[in-house]
Amino acid sequence: MIIDSHAHYAYDRFTGEFPYLCKRDGAYAVAHGTLDDLLCEMRQNGIVGTVEASIGYEDLDGQMALVAALQPYVHTTVGVHPTRCIHTAWKNRKNLRAYVQQNKPVAIGETGLDYHHPRKEQRRLRQKMWFRYQLKLADELKLPLVLHIRRADRDALRILQANRARLHGGVVHCFTGDAALANQYVALGLCIGIGGKLLWENEEGREICEAVKSVPLSSILVETDAPFVLPDTKELDCSKKQRRKLCNSSLILPDVIRKIAELREVPYETVEDTIYQNTLRLFGLTENAE
Repeated sequence: MIIDSHAHYAYDRFTGEFPYLCKRDGAYAVAHGTLDDLLCEMRQNGIVGTVEASIGYEDLDGQMALVAALQPYVHTTVGVHPTRCIHTAWKNRKNLRAYVQQNKPVAIGETGLDYHHPRKEQRRLRQKMWFRYQLKLADELKLPLVLHIRRADRDALRILQANRARLHGGVVHCFTGDAALANQYVALGLCIGIGGKLLWENEEGREICEAVKSVPLSSILVETDAPFVLPDTKELDCSKKQRRKLCNSSLILPDVIRKIAELREVPYETVEDTIYQNTLRLFGLTENAE
């Protein structure tokens, strides 16, 4: 059994009929269907649940509506993404707290720091304010964190280490980095979220492979960040324009687990079950997510 620990099925790219990545006859393929079609195929392929991660404050109503319609298959987090918080009024932190109290999320996030954009667009101080606020909120409610940290590991680690006593676990979503960096997060009691980038045949993919081999298996979750972060799809028979519209899906997760098993030289079943249990434990979910 597999739980996608981080996806965005409330995102507008999953409205109506859309192209999504799937497996057909052992190879990646493009399917077309609705969200109901995709969820049905996910269930048929052993995906027993997903965690719907928050991005923007303005998107919370739509996210909660989807989660309410799909419970208990879909679980929710509540948070404001670092690139969204720079455009979110600081006073809305009180409303964010109300969302948490009303919707009982399994974690706080996405939260963290993102220094991907040019410095003048990052508004680092505002990101840090929201990060610290959401960290405090998670501590008050004894909830784990879903961390979005992009090109900002030094500052993020400083904040996390300074607040170590306030941490109740969490996951560094879409982890990218080497083994040494992964182990710094694991030393704080955090998990690393591994997805499609593990399947990339480039330097970034190779670094993630080394990280996966280095950390304890008990500290690994699998995720997709659907509709984003596709695995290597260069073999797909489609144009660049079609590929840009292609939605990632939880159907890639058996391949991610298979790669982890290969890297660690343990049976697939062992990795699948361990990661499933890791996900239940971190988010406080019950056996059989659906």
